[in-house]
Amino acid sequence: MVSGGPFAIDDLLRAATRVLSDSTAIFEDHDNEAEARQLLAFTLGVDDEELDEAEPPSTRDRDRFLALVARRAAGEPFPFLIGKIDFYGLELKVWPGAFVPRPSSELTVNRSVARMRRKKNPVVVDVCAGAAPIALAIADELPRADVWALDISEEGLSQGRKNARRLGINNVSLRRGDLYAPLPARLAGQVDLITAHVPYVPAGEIEDLPEEVREHEPLDTLTDHSHDGLYLMRRVVEESREWLRPDGWLLLEMSDDVVSKARRLCRKAGFDHIELADDEDGLSVVVEARRSKS
Repeated sequence: MVSGGPFAIDDLLRAATRVLSDSTAIFEDHDNEAEARQLLAFTLGVDDEELDEAEPPSTRDRDRFLALVARRAAGEPFPFLIGKIDFYGLELKVWPGAFVPRPSSELTVNRSVARMRRKKNPVVVDVCAGAAPIALAIADELPRADVWALDISEEGLSQGRKNARRLGINNVSLRRGDLYAPLPARLAGQVDLITAHVPYVPAGEIEDLPEEVREHEPLDTLTDHSHDGLYLMRRVVEESREWLRPDGWLLLEMSDDVVSKARRLCRKAGFDHIELADDEDGLSVVVEARRSKS
């Protein structure tokens, strides 16, 4: 990428940004310049705002930085390189073995908090929770809420539990099992809101994903192995009615190409009010469906 040195901060950042921008292994919507700055700041042990005033890195630090950039350009998820991600104001530690938390999921948290802010003691359930970033953020924002994070993978839940302990978030329960199965029977018909970022990539389309996803994310966090990718989403929608209160909400996070299918599933399941929310960057869409009173 570059040789010799030392190089000025600006020279290194320009080279790194160019390499990341040329990569075909990562999604095109990343802010490559910002990632380059954060990787260099991580290497130097400073905040990225301090880079402009930092001394040129030593040859050793420069080589460490360029190695990180090469790993990122090859598709390794950015949070794995620095061991953490900032999500809805929380610093979450992350490592391989679970679905990588995405900033785009902050929309689900934002909409959930808006729906539940005025409720005194809301019950919130996050299914297909992975490492539970959504559940942790909701629990942190709504300390009087009773939050449940459910997933079939113990690895993801283990990451979530460690982050909950480290952050002092005590109003979230992380349980392993098939969709809603880990919930106690007393919550049937008592849940105010359910969130879900369900795997929905059709089995035949996995190979079309960039390397940063298909080579580093557990396969079961991407697809339910069905031909249309909607087996789990159908179950999440249909089985939610057993748990939601009348007028309770189901929030489904997805890409915009799945929205029409998800809305049909919600209508078929008897949800009587369906809304759509998206973020300013168009990276995420949330279908919001309210359970009818009948």
